[in-house]
Amino acid sequence: MKLFKMLKTQIAAALVLIMLLFGSIFTLSMVALNEQQSYNTLLNITTRLQQSAQNLVTLGLNYSMNVPQDSSSYERDVKLYYRAILSQVEMIDDITHSFMTEQFSPTLTNSGAAYHPHLTPEAQRAVFAVEEIWKSFKEGVIEALGNDNNMPRLDKASEYIARYHSPLAASIDILLSKIQQQTEQQLNQVYQLHLALLFAAVIITFGVFGWFYLAVLKPLRYAVDGFQKVAQGDFGYQVPVASENELAMMTHSFNTLSMRLHAIFKLIDKIQQGSDLYETLGFVADEFSALLPLDWVGALFVSYDNSTIVLEGSYRSGKAEVAPHRSYPLKNTLLLKALESGEPLHIPNMPDTGSENADFQFLNHLISGGLKDAIFMPISELSPIPGVLAFATCNENAYTPKHLELLSNIAGLITHSFGKTVRLAEHSRLAAIGSFASSIAHEIRSPLSTITMALDYFQSAELPGAASKRADLAHREADRMARLLEEILLYAKPLQLQLKPVDLKQLLRQLFETHQEIPKKKQQQFEWVIADAELITQGDPDRLIQVFLNLAQNACEAAPPESTIRWSLHKEPLMGSIKIALNNMGEPIPEDHLEKLIEPFFTTKTNGTGLGLSIVKRIIDAHGGDMKIASNLQQGTTITLLLPQA
Repeated sequence: MKLFKMLKTQIAAALVLIMLLFGSIFTLSMVALNEQQSYNTLLNITTRLQQSAQNLVTLGLNYSMNVPQDSSSYERDVKLYYRAILSQVEMIDDITHSFMTEQFSPTLTNSGAAYHPHLTPEAQRAVFAVEEIWKSFKEGVIEALGNDNNMPRLDKASEYIARYHSPLAASIDILLSKIQQQTEQQLNQVYQLHLALLFAAVIITFGVFGWFYLAVLKPLRYAVDGFQKVAQGDFGYQVPVASENELAMMTHSFNTLSMRLHAIFKLIDKIQQGSDLYETLGFVADEFSALLPLDWVGALFVSYDNSTIVLEGSYRSGKAEVAPHRSYPLKNTLLLKALESGEPLHIPNMPDTGSENADFQFLNHLISGGLKDAIFMPISELSPIPGVLAFATCNENAYTPKHLELLSNIAGLITHSFGKTVRLAEHSRLAAIGSFASSIAHEIRSPLSTITMALDYFQSAELPGAASKRADLAHREADRMARLLEEILLYAKPLQLQLKPVDLKQLLRQLFETHQEIPKKKQQQFEWVIADAELITQGDPDRLIQVFLNLAQNACEAAPPESTIRWSLHKEPLMGSIKIALNNMGEPIPEDHLEKLIEPFFTTKTNGTGLGLSIVKRIIDAHGGDMKIASNLQQGTTITLLLPQA
């Protein structure tokens, strides 16, 4: 039954039906042609019977009208008329016998095979009548001719033929008319059947075309309309499905594609809107249920110590739920396996899998909720916090390779969505911390100023040696705390630039002419390599001076005494940038520290605040530039700045 619903089967059946129908018409036409030839043969034989009877009568009449006057003429007529009469008698006798037996020899039909006619009862009765009359007429003719073949009585035979031929001729005429009626009747029946078949062929052909329109052309038109709708941006458009053939399968695939595109573009919209975690997770619970079996979905993120993973939120049957447990061990779990592989991990037959290992606490949590099939999708590449998006359903073996392929194809988009959501949450958290730190810094500045003033007083007073040293130490720590507060305030508050054209070559020369004490502290010197005459960027001079002073101080502190710190400035035409490189030959920075140097509060210095390079990176980024740090034993440490060329 399913096979017959297939479009290829239906089209093949329709073509076979049309071929059979037209084949039947062709066969019937050939039968009609054969019938026509058969009845033509029968009519020809009947006509020959009529012609032979007329010839016999003509011979008798001609002899009666031309009786020979002498013996020589009589002998001549005996040879001619007698043989002719016997020949016609034999012909009539042969034809009537064939009619009686319904079998005509090839000599009568002028064909290579015998002919067996099918006569109607009326024609058969006419044949019997001809046979009876002919038998009597033939006996009379033979009797009139006499028994002497050498001297037949042609005159008596002619007289007999002329007198008694009418019944024979009439019976043959009746037979001919009956044969003609039978021929017309049979051919009319064949003709009517032929017309009926032609009419049926036309009806069936129109029916097949109508079915073809409804089953093929109309669904194709709907499909084309659907493709046009999607091409115009209506990604959620659904084409109606009214059958179960290949076109329906294609339409179903198109509708699935349309639903997926609709869900993906709505997900992109959520990404652009910057939705929070619960809103994004709720969207996945609502929209992804049309793409794959989904009874439960949850988002889990790794803790900062990488020992546990926390269930941040979950939805069951489209509704948010409060999980009884939120924190689960990560070590030796399938969640960790998914994170390490970076690919969606399918866990079929969860009850059997969960019972195998007591470490699978999260999996057993899902099993306790009646879930039997799950997929773990890692969220790691674009997220500041590694995590897993878990899909689960109550049905066994519900997730197929197609579902895994779908999730693999859109994994980047989902990861980007949740990664941006987490980044926004992290940024909000950092913004709150920054605001809090700024407030605390402002609160500390006033009492710190009072403490510093008190320490200034103690330094000016005559204190014992130990007390004086403690006062000096306290004063230095107060100064360091004041610098830290200033840097915290600088890092936390919004960065505003006053942009204008800046000649970097001139800016750096003026800067270090006024700050010559920086390299002289350790008998160091600056070396300049300037490749281009004009190095102008669009920037804030004060902020750029802050950047260069910070980098110069860091380089001098890291470089050994009496060493040379090299500066180079030149254009990067392909990038449209100005490259500033600062190199010192100090101790190389460990590789694991390089990426952390620009993180706030990370420092390798005893008295460092850990904000200097973070502030530099922030200022360079605000100018639309970039900063890179490289360090090794052979070439020392190089900090490279790229600033847009004005």
